[in-house]
Amino acid sequence: MPWRNGGGVTRELLAWPDPRNWLLRVSVADIGASGPFSAFPGVDRWFAVLSGDGVRLDTAGAPPVDLTTAQDALHAFRGDLATHCTALGATTRDFNLMAQRAGAQLRQRPLGTGAQLVTNAVGAGLFVTRATEVGDEDGLGTPLPAMALAWWLNPRREPRRLRAADAGIRGWWFEVETLAVTAAPVA
Repeated sequence: MPWRNGGGVTRELLAWPDPRNWLLRVSVADIGASGPFSAFPGVDRWFAVLSGDGVRLDTAGAPPVDLTTAQDALHAFRGDLATHCTALGATTRDFNLMAQRAGAQLRQRPLGTGAQLVTNAVGAGLFVTRATEVGDEDGLGTPLPAMALAWWLNPRREPRRLRAADAGIRGWWFEVETLAVTAAPVA
């Protein structure tokens, strides 16, 4: 889908629990030109470069941040603060996590810190940049292609052990807890 500001395109991997009324949104985007990021009032955001020459993010009230390599950590910022993106060269592909501040709490960590996640969160995910296998207590066996997302729901919030075959690849685990029954619609 094209960005609101026309500066790139986004592939939405997850908009949970509903595409129009989401608490959590996960996407991969291609930034082809400099310009302002779309405003997302009430949304906490995390951003990382997957490939390309990188970007400089200027967020109101914070020093500029250059994100230039696939080794950079996820950069957190508030979606309601004006953020300008300066392309530092060729098209950059990036990874985005967004959580409605009033409706969800998101915890994230790099896959490289461990091939498993023990959680009782209502939802958990894993995004990977290279193919691997994923699974749960019963073992591995589900293929997860490169640049893809695995998503597990846990409505009873029972402790679960989620696994990836390879902690040596780039990716992120994330867990989401709901704070409210519904979220405000995001236009």
